[in-house]
Amino acid sequence: MRTFARLQLAVLMTAAIACICAATVSAQSAAPGSIKVIFDTDFSIPPQDDGLALALAVRSPELQILGITTVAGNDTMQRATSDALRELEIAGRSDIPVYMGANRPLVHEKTDWDTTVHGKWWSDEAPAMPPGGFAKTQAQKESAVDFIIRTVNANPGQITIIAIGPLTNIATAIRQTPGLAQKIKKINIMGGAIGSLDGGGGNVTPNAEFNFWVDPEAAQVVVRSGIPISLTGLNVTRKTNFTREWYDKIVAVDTPLTRLIKERMDPMYDRNAERSAEMYDELTVATVIDPTLVKEKDMFVDVDITHGPDYGFSVGATRIWEGGEGAKKISVQYDVDFDRFMKMYVSRVTSK
Repeated sequence: MRTFARLQLAVLMTAAIACICAATVSAQSAAPGSIKVIFDTDFSIPPQDDGLALALAVRSPELQILGITTVAGNDTMQRATSDALRELEIAGRSDIPVYMGANRPLVHEKTDWDTTVHGKWWSDEAPAMPPGGFAKTQAQKESAVDFIIRTVNANPGQITIIAIGPLTNIATAIRQTPGLAQKIKKINIMGGAIGSLDGGGGNVTPNAEFNFWVDPEAAQVVVRSGIPISLTGLNVTRKTNFTREWYDKIVAVDTPLTRLIKERMDPMYDRNAERSAEMYDELTVATVIDPTLVKEKDMFVDVDITHGPDYGFSVGATRIWEGGEGAKKISVQYDVDFDRFMKMYVSRVTSK
């Protein structure tokens, strides 16, 4: 009887552990298709981080991607659109519609200096042909802003926006439609660099991160909107490092998406086997799927729109400061479980 009792106890303990593990997995990632998403992006095919982020998004069953909205940033809005359409075609996801958005920031005008640094947000040149040619599917006739407004109004409290480019489309939609901000469930933003946290400092000017710097006025509108925001800024992305080791794990598996990544990135690693890169947009997408990948703290955040050395600087503090009365409290990511994030990324992108 004692042996039988011990066996019963072992069975019960095993079942309990299984239940705990299942609950943990459930808490870490959403149920399939449960997160309705608008994917707002200044897109370019890999090796650009937007393209690598979309590869994760389309292979993550938790996300129901209702549409992709394009904006000028890394390149022109025209290229963002054609490249997004092509990657969706390669991934077998041409069912996801693409909507053309803003081809210029709200206020920011280019200077001679702007044309010498990263990004073609100031240009209207025709897009280069994507790998394998232009996609057969075309962009929707409805504008990105109209799509955002229509979709949010039709699904109040249900839409999460993944914003991995300048925030021009989202700010325009908020400005055009009173009450729209209160209907958006959440925005996960790749942008900003909070100077008061470790890893602060910009990547395009000494203080400003690229996405916020391209359209600081739009960034200010969005962070002041009162929408629940999780900010994936440089503070946390500087703790990521996409190395050859992780790249080899991805291209070891043959799928249409990994073939695209291999075609585009092999020459880069041939030139420099030690090449590594921060994972800006990829981490933003991953934290929508599993928020436990990062540590966050609530901070009051605002964006400097004064035309001068701090243009586009994202300011953050644990309390309101003089001159920062317009700042709103948002969640700022500051640390990441990088190994777990990369294991998720590789497993999702290589899935068939």
